Amino acid sequence: MIKTTHWIWILLVTLFSCTESKKQFEYFNDLGEIPFNKKLDNPNFKVCHEDITFPFNYGGIGLVYEGEKKELVSTIQNKFNYPKTKEQNGFITIRFIINCEGKTGRFRVTEMGFDLKPKKFDKEISKQILEITKALKGWKAFERNNRTWDYQQYLVFKLMDGQLKEILP
Repeated sequence: MIKTTHWIWILLVTLFSCTESKKQFEYFNDLGEIPFNKKLDNPNFKVCHEDITFPFNYGGIGLVYEGEKKELVSTIQNKFNYPKTKEQNGFITIRFIINCEGKTGRFRVTEMGFDLKPKKFDKEISKQILEITKALKGWKAFERNNRTWDYQQYLVFKLMDGQLKEILP
């Protein structure tokens, strides 16, 4: 037979383990949804369905870009220009939303070293990669069940000595 104090203990542990903290919610936003932020986002960019944004590669569709990945990589590589610099190694990830009209917005930048720990790159590298990504015009709307939807996209830029080595996905 379980004593009353044990039941209270079990109830408290269950209650606190199921409680969602603000920090957990903010971390989820770094990985999932990209909510509007008036300090970062263009107020003229509108999503078509604020209640649902499909994640990248939903249903196995891959990149939805004119000319596919080959064209995307070529465009970025032709525009990226940064001098060789030894300390500039790691990954810069740009996450954003493509709305049902194929327009982009709500860009978020994450920088990390090869050890996957946060790292700050030279501002010119990050700025240039973000500007190139924002200027890409070949995105297409995601179509499913005879409707167009908003979806999230990400691009990961692998840098070695300040030189662009790979673009994922």
